[in-house]
Amino acid sequence: MRLAAVGDNITDCYLDAGLMYPGGNCVNVAVHAARAGARASYVGSAGRDERGDRLAAALREEGVDLSRLRRPAGPTGYATVVNVGGERVFGPYDRGVARFRLDEADVEFVAAHDVAHSSYSADLEEQLPALAGRVPLSFDFDSHTGDDYAAALVPYVTYAFFSASHLGAAETGDLLRWAVGRGAHVALATRGAAGAWLFDGRELLAEPAVPVEVVDTLGAGDTFIAHVLTGLAAGLDGRETLRRASTHAARVCTALGAFGHAAPLTPDVGELRDLPQFRDVADPPRLPESPEGSRAAPTPQ
Repeated sequence: MRLAAVGDNITDCYLDAGLMYPGGNCVNVAVHAARAGARASYVGSAGRDERGDRLAAALREEGVDLSRLRRPAGPTGYATVVNVGGERVFGPYDRGVARFRLDEADVEFVAAHDVAHSSYSADLEEQLPALAGRVPLSFDFDSHTGDDYAAALVPYVTYAFFSASHLGAAETGDLLRWAVGRGAHVALATRGAAGAWLFDGRELLAEPAVPVEVVDTLGAGDTFIAHVLTGLAAGLDGRETLRRASTHAARVCTALGAFGHAAPLTPDVGELRDLPQFRDVADPPRLPESPEGSRAAPTPQ
């Protein structure tokens, strides 16, 4: 299987641990797909700085093709994280130079793969319809569960992923049926401790969460996506695909970062530890669930 992850990257900076890890939805999916045996590529933009160098080095070490990685002048983005009982709490962040636009060479490159993956964090909504016309598209809608944003994009998506821990069982089933009814071939939802669901237009499957000692949940959903895509590509049935993806996602929760490669914080981020909201990490303020905001999506033609 050849997978191209197209879009966001970020450096996850754990202020209380003094460590940073390469990450971002598309980066994480590329790495975990490569670990699962896929030929993975990453298309994105990282700055010419220490964080960008470490991101690129980690991806190369993981066997991810970086031939379409841009390295413009400017900072690589970061998101500050405080870990509270295994749950991520985001603080100050900066997207840096992560936003970019696909050119025709990028599209040709991605079209040579078996599947392209992108996410709500990538800011590529206007280009996704054209990309989906060339290659099957996987997309992480995160918590955009049936809203206008999802309604506009899901007709272009082959594999639709949602974070649905805020939904009940009946609502989750309705969401997945809605996504397939609007054009997705397969729709999946992760529900945290309540497990994961899959609907392929015929059968609605649910898989319980795998119990582990949780250290950090960051990257678990991205790992789940990578193993769903590689599992389905390998011919596994829906039940086995869910079981394998859930097992690998649970393992990621047992350590900091989405796929390792820890390094000390860069000085500019390390200074943020002195901000008032991080002086007492035992009870920090509940900051936004993600450093990304909602965006408008293109209207289906």
